[in-house]
Formats: sequence, C-alpha cells, structure tokens
Amino acid sequence: MNQERITKGILAGIIDRYIDEIAGDPERSIRKLVDLAERTSDGPTQKICYQMMQEMAANQSSPYYDMIHRLVTRVSPKTIREFGINLGHNAWTFGSGHMRKLSENHGMAIPWSVLIDRTDSPGRIPFAEIRDLVKRGRETEIYAWLLIAGNSLDEWDDYAELFRTFTDSVFGLCIDPGAMSAEILDEAAEIPNLMFLVNTDGADWQEFAEKLSEKHCLYSACKTILSEETAAEVVSGSWFEELVPYHPLIAFTVISDDCPQQAAEEVSRYMGKTRLEQAYPILPSDLISDFLIISRLVSHKEVLYRVETDGSVSEGEGLRFRSGDRRCGSLFKAAEHSD
Repeated sequence: MNQERITKGILAGIIDRYIDEIAGDPERSIRKLVDLAERTSDGPTQKICYQMMQEMAANQSSPYYDMIHRLVTRVSPKTIREFGINLGHNAWTFGSGHMRKLSENHGMAIPWSVLIDRTDSPGRIPFAEIRDLVKRGRETEIYAWLLIAGNSLDEWDDYAELFRTFTDSVFGLCIDPGAMSAEILDEAAEIPNLMFLVNTDGADWQEFAEKLSEKHCLYSACKTILSEETAAEVVSGSWFEELVPYHPLIAFTVISDDCPQQAAEEVSRYMGKTRLEQAYPILPSDLISDFLIISRLVSHKEVLYRVETDGSVSEGEGLRFRSGDRRCGSLFKAAEHSD
C-alpha cells in the first residue's frame, strides 16, 4: 500500500468519525476540528479553511453550525467522505505540487478546476472530446470539473460513465429544474463524487431541491447575474431568504458577460462580505472570482477555463470570462510529454 492510499484511508476514518460527532453535538465537534486543523494545516487552502472554522467556532450563534449539521444528517456519508477527500485532498493539496512543477517546467497555466458548457446548441462538440479533455486534465492533477447541462440531460449516459471512470475527481452538474427524470435522479443519487448545482433563474427549482434532499444528494444553488435587477436580488438578501428553507450547501453567483460592471462588483463584494459575516446557513461564493483566488492558492497562478459548446475556450479574468484563441483539444497537451 503506497503512502497516498494510507493518507486517504486516514482521512476517510477522520471524516467518518466527525460525521457521527457533528450529528450529535455540532458546536463541540467543530471546536475539536479547529484544534485538529491548527495542528495539521500547512498548505494555503487548508489554512483558509482553518481560518473559516476558527471564526465559526468563535461565533456560537453562527448559522454555519446549522449548515454543517444539515450536511452530515441529510447527505449520504459516502458522498461526504468521497467528495470531501477528492476536493480537499486531491484537488487542493495532493495535485498542487505537480501543477506548479508543470507550470514552471512547461509554461503551462494549470487551473484547479475547469468549467464545461454542454448546453444543447448547434455545433456542440462530441462528448468524446470532453472525455479526452478530462483524461488529459487528470494527468496534470486537475480533479475538479463543473459541467453545465442546462435544460437537457440527453448526454446522461456519457456523464455517468465519466463520473464513474474518474472516481478520484469531483464533478459539479449544473442543471435546470425539470431536466432530470426520476429514473436518472435515482441513478445519480448513487454517485458519491457528484454535486448538483440547481439553477434558480427560472421556476420550480424549489421542488427539484426538495427531491435532491429526499435522495440524500449533495447540492448547491446558482444564479446568473445578468443585470442590475438580478444583482439587486442578491445584494438585498432576497435571494438568500428564498434559498434558506431549501438548504443548499453553497450559493454560487455567476456574472454574465452582459452584466454592468458596477452591478458585478457589488455582487462580488456582497458575497464575500456575507460569507465573512456568516449571515446565512449557506456558504456564499461568487464563482469566477472565488475560483480564481483558489487557483492562486493552489497553483500560484490565477487561471480558470470555460470550454464553450463549440470547443472554444474562454478564460476567467476578474469577475467574468473573456473569449480566447484556444481550443478544447489543445489544453494540457504538454502533460503528455512531462515526467
């Protein structure tokens, strides 16, 4: 048994123990976790997580206690364990050293996560190209992928095969309410390295969130910031008030290309401020800017890619994506020739 398997076995045991303890006494268990994190946090992402836990432990009325308690009592323990190890250890810790080495030796910009738009549209590249991209990305130690399915799951069999092939990775699946049949939901609920992102831009998302909860799935919510009006729904707190009864783990905002700059900045500031204030039992995240911050911590460079439906690649910059001249098939090619 190699050292990496031993490490993952130890982590799995720790997670299983704390799932039981948090379910029984969240406050006491979080304080114990803070003590453990203080002794073991040596990487930048671990230190950020430790800081958040420390701030939470100092606030006995923090709604994050309720958030974590609901996580461990409503989500499958297997999902918590495997998703947690794949994200916290594989994506944020184990792979970071190799990312930095490739970046230095080959001049490659390696993101810790990649977004992939698979919404049904003319000119959509074959899924085989996405599978090849994930395979190449995995060779560069990328373990986190976010697939945007929209209102169609016509490629579900391909998705399921991808999730089950790369079991050491985490996948987010952003879908519209109504896109997932009961049969697909039953199958998806058994995939432990999958988190759903429920699109709250339209109607009926509440019913879908309830179905995910009934199946003990891990899920979050997302909202596209298109205009000053949609930005106002966030910064007024009304969107969070709508979310609270349905208990998503994370609330993601995604700034659209057309959103006015001032509105985009207001949303980004609000999400960061609300997260620090621990205002709701939900973790706020402005997806693009926060993913770029994590990238800087993990690989020492701010880089985030979104693969568009036609195979072109946009790059995260500031609060939004900008078009680039890369293609899906050219990403991470240098990894094939690395040591």
